[in-house]
Amino acid sequence: MRASIRRLLLCPLTGIALLSGCAGQKEVAVAPPPVPVQAQPVPQPLPPLGATANMQIPSIGVDGQRVTPNRDLSGPATLWHMRMALNVAALSCQGSGDAARLQYNQLLARHRAALTRANAQVEGEYKAQFGGAAIPQRERLNTVVYNFFALPPVQAAFCAEAVRVGATVNSLPADQLLAYAPAGLAALEKPFTDFYDAYARYQSNLAAWRSGRALAMAPVVLEVRLSRADLIADDGVIAPKGTLPRLLARAD
Repeated sequence: MRASIRRLLLCPLTGIALLSGCAGQKEVAVAPPPVPVQAQPVPQPLPPLGATANMQIPSIGVDGQRVTPNRDLSGPATLWHMRMALNVAALSCQGSGDAARLQYNQLLARHRAALTRANAQVEGEYKAQFGGAAIPQRERLNTVVYNFFALPPVQAAFCAEAVRVGATVNSLPADQLLAYAPAGLAALEKPFTDFYDAYARYQSNLAAWRSGRALAMAPVVLEVRLSRADLIADDGVIAPKGTLPRLLARAD
């Protein structure tokens, strides 16, 4: 061991140690250890579709569906809610050549009898349930339904769906409108329930971010540049003869 040390001291190569003597011996070199990759903080999650923070969204009921004003409706009430949704679209959806408004006007003319009948049946339901308070109760619910379908972040998706549903409604015979209403209302509501699901994910991500758990390892590209001083001897790594001079030449 002492002899090896003496040979090492007698054969310096600008700070490079050779394992087994001077010229003609095998050379050993090891690159420096990699630079540790630092964990990068995840940016604060943002609400979907530019929505405001701290929104109150409908909860999920025991049936796995969001509790909205369009749940647990009779057949006539379902048709009436579909009509209200298409009314919102007629008032707020100005794209596609004003298709939503034109379709809604066509709906009122084409299916006037079916809509009048549904309205009378819904009015009877409210009178049976609320008695003298039927009218204010129905007006209150109508306001809730209109506000539900007027939620600003969802209008683009809702308007597109309203045009599709409006075209289907106006292609139906009068006697099929009531049967189609559940599917039509579900299609009109889906952009909103999709948004609420996305908002719930945002709330979950925001809670994780605030707790400090949301850290990700950002990919970092490391460029290793070797210099003569970076190369060291190591008994566990043996390079073929002649490798070290070539490494040193590239390092310079």
